[in-house]
Amino acid sequence: MIKHIINTDDDISIRKIMQIFLKKEGYKVTSCKDGNELLTFLEKNSEPVDLILLDIKMPGLSGFDVLDIIRSSYSWIPVVMLTAFTDLDTGLKAMRLGAKDYLAKPVSRENLISCVKRVINESEKAKDDLALSLKNLDQQKELEGKLEIALGRLDNTTRSTLLALAETIEQKDSYTKGHCQRVSNISIAIGRALDLSNEEIRIIEGGSLLHDIGKIGISEEILNKSASLTKEEYELIKMHPVYGEKIISHIELFQPFRSIIRSHHERLDGKGYPDGLKGDDIPLHVRIVTIADAYDSMTSARAYRAALPVELAIEEIKLFSGSQFDQHIVNLFIDRELFLL
Repeated sequence: MIKHIINTDDDISIRKIMQIFLKKEGYKVTSCKDGNELLTFLEKNSEPVDLILLDIKMPGLSGFDVLDIIRSSYSWIPVVMLTAFTDLDTGLKAMRLGAKDYLAKPVSRENLISCVKRVINESEKAKDDLALSLKNLDQQKELEGKLEIALGRLDNTTRSTLLALAETIEQKDSYTKGHCQRVSNISIAIGRALDLSNEEIRIIEGGSLLHDIGKIGISEEILNKSASLTKEEYELIKMHPVYGEKIISHIELFQPFRSIIRSHHERLDGKGYPDGLKGDDIPLHVRIVTIADAYDSMTSARAYRAALPVELAIEEIKLFSGSQFDQHIVNLFIDRELFLL
């Protein structure tokens, strides 16, 4: 497929030279004389754009002003800045604002083509990686659509809303039926045993019910696989906390649950994922849900193994107390038999 580049510069001779260079390489080129013309084109034209070449010093909106708008509204389009200023600070500022690279004018044909090819290739690879991680973009959009429909029918983050979303998660993985509810029950019991406030209990309840919502972005073939996961499949599974945070990121009422959703696989010793948080950097309510999640996962049947007996699961929790799990919470969990819910 022919790649489409928008070349924006107030100097008509520079636009013409760049257009000649790029067209000889087989690119489709749209030329714009300033930032306003570029933004108008992006707004009114639906054809895909693979790269924007953007001059920094232009009349009206500067290149930096336009870059900021593109990063906000067209973040998927990579931008390379063009500048007559060869100082390092100008280039670094462009990179800090989101440009993929910058070129100092006058730009040689070799430098231009090399930069364009590299940035477009990097952008295509990022798109391919995203498509692979989500497995099927159409499926992902369909699932997110179902989630939006469910949210549209319910007007608040009531318990029924959270239960409905938990059910949506569990439809992806037949072996975890009821998992979110059981994790929530145990987490709430631990929170009450710790004399946490009602608001903290509400956060624990909501976060525990939604902790696995990121599995919406993982294919059922991987979630229900009976054989051992490949390294690539396991790395994809480990992305579900990140996917989960992204899914709820635009839902204001769910923001108190973000840390539980993103961090419920972190460990006290820093060997967890996705961020390798350590010790007190892991919030208390996250540490609570982590223990409840691990216990229920061990005592539930999975596609690749039978459920562990309660006694063995408790021994496993005790074994990793202080390294994976919070020791104080583990002691409370066991001493008060909060697992017997």
